[in-house]
Amino acid sequence: MTEIDSFINDCKESGSMSHNTLKSYKCDLDKLQSYVSELGITDVAKISEKVLKDHLDRLKEKGYSPSTIARNIVSIKALFKHLVKIERVTIDASENLVAPKVELPKANVLTRKQVEDLLGMPDVRTAKGQRDSAMLELMYATGIKVSELVTVKVSQLDMQIGNILCKNNKTERIIPFDKRTKAVLSRYLQDGRRHLINRTDEELLFINYKGEAMSRQGVWKLVKSYAQQADIKVPITPEALRHSFAAHLVERGADIEAVQMMMGHVSPVSTNRYARENRDYIRDVYDRTH
Repeated sequence: MTEIDSFINDCKESGSMSHNTLKSYKCDLDKLQSYVSELGITDVAKISEKVLKDHLDRLKEKGYSPSTIARNIVSIKALFKHLVKIERVTIDASENLVAPKVELPKANVLTRKQVEDLLGMPDVRTAKGQRDSAMLELMYATGIKVSELVTVKVSQLDMQIGNILCKNNKTERIIPFDKRTKAVLSRYLQDGRRHLINRTDEELLFINYKGEAMSRQGVWKLVKSYAQQADIKVPITPEALRHSFAAHLVERGADIEAVQMMMGHVSPVSTNRYARENRDYIRDVYDRTH
């Protein structure tokens, strides 16, 4: 169907998605196109909710994992929101599709108590402790990737609203954070960070004792050290905090699509009204479940 090809091309031209996201969209929507072609459907407006559910049931019968099926649902929903937006269809046939819950690797997910113990380890009487506390809180509160954490700038924080703009390659996404994280960040910005920077025009949010950018290895060592101090026996990495952020949101009722948006697994932020609705949606889910 030309609408699917057009959707993929529009996503590519917008430059707002990573290569992997585009590849996933195309793979998933090619499967849908193959299925509806077998049914003799050539008009995208003829694709009903039942057709979509039958397609997903067949994927399940073929042995596709819950995470793959969940990803297919995200791709289908993105397509139909696009079709509604351009007025190619009047009804979103994907609206009632519900993604299966996806189990994250248990070895990489901490209990809530382990997270609290870890977050309580930095000595916030020192500049380094305030920095480390802010880093740990932000990792758990937003699921930010360590590669994003070490390059995030102060200007990417909106302390008034309480969110952070995460940038990764060509993609961007806005993630909310709670009042507790806001307070920890404020303390670091107003006090600790001033004692670490070498110049007043420093843009990076987190810097090391030399006044330079933090490294990913440095963050890994930091997390490992605090985990040992907290007597947490399971292996802990920055990625474990990221997984824990997602797992705890899902446990509290957040749906897979919203969590994937926050994790950066699907289409992120652009400036149009459609993306604005996504940001409001994500904030609502975050406030209800974090």
